[in-house]
Amino acid sequence: MIGARTLPAALAAVLATAPAAADPLVLTKSVTTVSDPLGNTVPRALPGSVTDYRTLVNNPLANLARPVRSVVLVEPLPANVILYVRDLAGAGKGPVEFADGSLLGTGLASSGLSLSYSAAAPAGDGVEFSDGASWAYQPAPDANGYDARVRAIRLTLSGTFATNTSFQLRYRVRIR
Repeated sequence: MIGARTLPAALAAVLATAPAAADPLVLTKSVTTVSDPLGNTVPRALPGSVTDYRTLVNNPLANLARPVRSVVLVEPLPANVILYVRDLAGAGKGPVEFADGSLLGTGLASSGLSLSYSAAAPAGDGVEFSDGASWAYQPAPDANGYDARVRAIRLTLSGTFATNTSFQLRYRVRIR
């Protein structure tokens, strides 16, 4: 063919084996007020109110041929909130709840991901805290379980994110 160019063999081999970039994950964030200091039946977001932040993450079907690994989410905290740093969803679970998107807890349609937490060995788990200066900060809960020095959390999930599945993360804060 006149004017056609061929790629050098080495470059063609690299392009043939290089994984295609995955389509973006779909994140949906929500905030729910759990309680307020006035004891309202329908709690409002007032100073002193407790709220839950949720992040739902979906891996679109377009990623069927493109595995998604090493999912890392950084959740910066608004300046007007304080993170709850004790166990949120049960003893030893830590301050971030990971809910796999499996069908009714059966393991069917599992995301394939997990989030590990260890208060005793924080360097080896998937939850990191930042005080604004570094990711090496270790939270120190006050009498109510909150730490005002935490300014962000970084969550590293292990496994391969199955296509067309989801997971949800939840953490709790108190409004200043």
